[in-house]
Amino acid sequence: MPLLKRKPVLYHPLPSLAAILQPLGSSSIAISLAGTAAAPAESEFASLAPSLPPIPADAPDEDAQLDRLLSLFKDDLGANEASTSGDKKKGKAVNVIVNGTGYEAPEGSAGGEEWRIWDRECFYVEETGEIFTDYESYCNRLQFLSLPLYSCEVTGKSALAYPTALASEQREARLLHTRFPSQLKRPVLSACQFQIEGKLDALADKIYERFVNRFFDEEKVFVDVDGDKYLARIIRTFPPKTNSASTPSKTAGPYHALASQLDLPNEEVIRRDDPMAYFYNVRLIEEGAPGKWEGSVMEVKADKISRDRINFSRAILKRFIRDCIHRDAAVYSPWLLKKAVALRYNLPVEMSEEVRRHIQGYKERQMEKRKREREERLGLHAPEEAVVEEEMPAAKKKRKSVKKEGVSAADEAAEARRAEEERRKKRPLKVPTEDLLVEYNADRDASAGRIGMRPFASKELPFGDQFEQFLMTWSFLNVLGAPLNLSPFTLDDFESSLYHTDPSTPAPLLTEIHACLLNTLVADLSAGNEPVRPLKYTGKSTSDDIESDTDYWEGKKGTTTETLKPIAEPLSTLWKSRELPARDGRKGWQESLVGCLWDRATLDTLPSYLDNILHLTFEDKPAPTRPTWSTGPAATSGPQGLILSRPDKRYPTLHFTHKLDIIRFLIELAGQTAVVRDYLEESTTKLTEVRKEQMDVKRDWKRIQAEKAELEPKEIKPDEDEPMNGDGDLSVTVKGDPASRSPSVRGKANGTARPPKSNHTNEADEDELDDTPTPRLGDDDVDTFSAPPASSPISELDEEDEPETSGAARRKAMAAAAAERSAQAVERKVALNKQRAVDKEKKAGSRHVTAEKKRLADEAEAVERRLRELEYEFRAAIYTLRARPLGLDRYGNKVWWMDGLGSAPLGANGAAEGKAGAAVWGTGRVYLQGPDEGEVDMLRLAAGQALAHHWGAGRGADGQKWEVDPAEAELKKEDLEQRRIREEGDGRLGPGEWAVYDTPEALASFISYLNPRGNRELALIKIFKQWLPDIEAGMKRRRVITGLEEAEGEEGAARRVIKTRKATGEEEGWMNWKVSSLSLKDGHLAD
Repeated sequence: MPLLKRKPVLYHPLPSLAAILQPLGSSSIAISLAGTAAAPAESEFASLAPSLPPIPADAPDEDAQLDRLLSLFKDDLGANEASTSGDKKKGKAVNVIVNGTGYEAPEGSAGGEEWRIWDRECFYVEETGEIFTDYESYCNRLQFLSLPLYSCEVTGKSALAYPTALASEQREARLLHTRFPSQLKRPVLSACQFQIEGKLDALADKIYERFVNRFFDEEKVFVDVDGDKYLARIIRTFPPKTNSASTPSKTAGPYHALASQLDLPNEEVIRRDDPMAYFYNVRLIEEGAPGKWEGSVMEVKADKISRDRINFSRAILKRFIRDCIHRDAAVYSPWLLKKAVALRYNLPVEMSEEVRRHIQGYKERQMEKRKREREERLGLHAPEEAVVEEEMPAAKKKRKSVKKEGVSAADEAAEARRAEEERRKKRPLKVPTEDLLVEYNADRDASAGRIGMRPFASKELPFGDQFEQFLMTWSFLNVLGAPLNLSPFTLDDFESSLYHTDPSTPAPLLTEIHACLLNTLVADLSAGNEPVRPLKYTGKSTSDDIESDTDYWEGKKGTTTETLKPIAEPLSTLWKSRELPARDGRKGWQESLVGCLWDRATLDTLPSYLDNILHLTFEDKPAPTRPTWSTGPAATSGPQGLILSRPDKRYPTLHFTHKLDIIRFLIELAGQTAVVRDYLEESTTKLTEVRKEQMDVKRDWKRIQAEKAELEPKEIKPDEDEPMNGDGDLSVTVKGDPASRSPSVRGKANGTARPPKSNHTNEADEDELDDTPTPRLGDDDVDTFSAPPASSPISELDEEDEPETSGAARRKAMAAAAAERSAQAVERKVALNKQRAVDKEKKAGSRHVTAEKKRLADEAEAVERRLRELEYEFRAAIYTLRARPLGLDRYGNKVWWMDGLGSAPLGANGAAEGKAGAAVWGTGRVYLQGPDEGEVDMLRLAAGQALAHHWGAGRGADGQKWEVDPAEAELKKEDLEQRRIREEGDGRLGPGEWAVYDTPEALASFISYLNPRGNRELALIKIFKQWLPDIEAGMKRRRVITGLEEAEGEEGAARRVIKTRKATGEEEGWMNWKVSSLSLKDGHLAD
């Protein structure tokens, strides 16, 4: 059938026979009802019940009821004629008490107790089979069926009208039945009848495996001849010799008789009736040019024959079976052929007693198995008492052993299959998985900081049952603030403005909201567009189609629309003539509101709009201050007890729920204007641009990370033979090197002790050949100048020639030492120059690397900042098109965070740069919304399917494929209710109920309640991780500004730091809210 949003279409219920038939008992009853065209009331039947025959019973299902109604309209239900009284036409007698049996009058009665069709019109929709007793419902249904909301279930085409989708499905069904081999239809349908199978796919697979190699007479097939395939027709079938006589027959006979018995294992069917043992006589019927084998008759086996995949395949077979069978919703219900299909192919419709007993036994075994598994899983199954072999009598032991020996192979295979199934069901879950399959584990989850019960969320919210309307109204005004020319404002300001009732000080926020909405409607009219109407009237051609019951409305003290018309009608024309300018404070917006309500509202779209107009234009007449004896008419232009008033003084006294309803109605109109639609299209384009830019920025981020990795030096261990100083350079002086000292001929190091007669300090007393620098006190290497070792050649020379004091020997020794020192100094100087060149190159390279690292760090910081800004822009753009929650928890509770959407994005006032006091917030809270019952059921069924998929499918020891029925793994409602009571407690939310977390601590507790092993809660945790700093900043900022908490430090003083709401007076708050002087461009605040 055609699908509506991927779900079956719900048809209008058929009328009862009691609404169609009329009693025609005695003549007095007929006369009393002759002048009535409509069905009589139940009270009229109550008085006549003793004298009337029983009302014909309705059919047990929709199809049978439709047949009964159609046959009734065609005068085929009754068999006897009955005369009518008055000028009524002769009608058919309808004496039916149950389906298919006639009503018999009791003996001794006068007869004539009859029913006939009421003389009234009924309307029949041929495409759906629906019958309506009133024309309005019939037209509404036709209009709904003509909308492009449906899709073809077979082809998948969408955006079709119902008749088009139905015609497409019927065309595909005809094509399917034409292509499917007619010889296969009856065997396949016979195999489907009364089969118990969890999934249609599994049933189709079984049938395909049975018939893929089985062929029938007169069937067109492909024959493989020398590697080429030819089209042929089977003319004779030769079964195996063990199955039938050697003489073949053109009739199907007993061929492939076991193929339709799906209860038998496949191996047994092959053993008893092997399809590969059949022989087939085929005649080639290849069309086209005459070929070598054209018209030939040959004998082939099944391995040389194949069917055309266009006519027979798994998908085609599944579609054919789905089109011919149905099944009840009860657990373990068998598949049944549709009645028309069964009659067409001469197949049994009613179950035989043997099949019924087999199905009932199968159901009982499966239910007992599920009960036993559930008890074992919950620990309720008591172990059976062990049987002691020693205490059993000998005869009993013997009988038991004989019984064990007689166990068949099929029983062993079934037992192995059950063991395999149990093993699969005990496998641990692969996480993340369906949330309802994940339960709290005290040992594991408590150590990870998770809690078992959801923290309590406050249900004290403004506007009671209308909180959702209040929140979505605020969201619309902030998200679409740019096209409406409305500055952002907080939810607290909106709430306080709606509660404000002082006429002397009107709330500026409400003034601006109404003026912007009215100006949007006026501008749309001025642009030449058609006047927008409420969504309820979409599709109605003219205003005449919109019915209004205003003539029957009556307000307080007897007021009617005639009372309001002289005042409201002029305003209904005036409000469209001009916009409300901001320079004069939107003066006159209340009168424009009255005109707009009178012009656009109806009692269906805004039931209280006439009461609101009455409240805005009239007020109660004040009580007289002193008695008067005047008998003349009262000096008032209104009805009794009311006097005219000014709307600007009366609006603040309007009830806050009526204020909210009016704004909601104006939003419904403004949302259909051209400027709003254009803004939504721009948001779609912008969303695409943001996604592209995000991809480009992420590519830049990867490039920067790659360049950073190239600049990081590889770890190289320093050479142990080359000591390094503190600066990382090689040390020039080596400790313990004799060449680094300046020895003297006396065995003393230069700069230490000198001879007594040479105790002068000028340089003339030193050797003129000694050009090495004298170490200074405090040098790092001063300790290296020590006495040479005793075995030094110079020491030996001094010891031998110590008595000698000749100057030649002394000069000779000094010259030799000076030459040695000079050579070493030259070597050290060359090495030092080389080392300095290397160090210079290293320092130049390190300066370049440092500069590159700094550049890349700056680029990375800019990319990170841009990515964050793009996240803000993406959130603002995507939530402009549709309001959607952050995610769902395990039980389907929706989590809402409404800040940073549309025209009020996050980071607009510097929050993205982390400026102090620049947190942007609209609600400053996180809300929870309870799921509907249907949503909970969908999650429960999804959990059962996930568990069945986890248990999986496989093959038993007998080789047969098996899989778990989703009904076995279904999560029970009772178990889910008990778990919700245990984990949600008193904070459980009903359908559509709301709650709130308004502190960072409460939100942190809620996040610790979420379990990352579930799919939905894992996604929710990731989103919270992304936006938690902004959420907590908004919460803290709101609590400081509203005075719920004290500020932290001087920067957190409780005063508003948002540019768009800065007041000029001493007091700041919602009463001093002003329109931003900034212009809204592209959804952001810009100077």
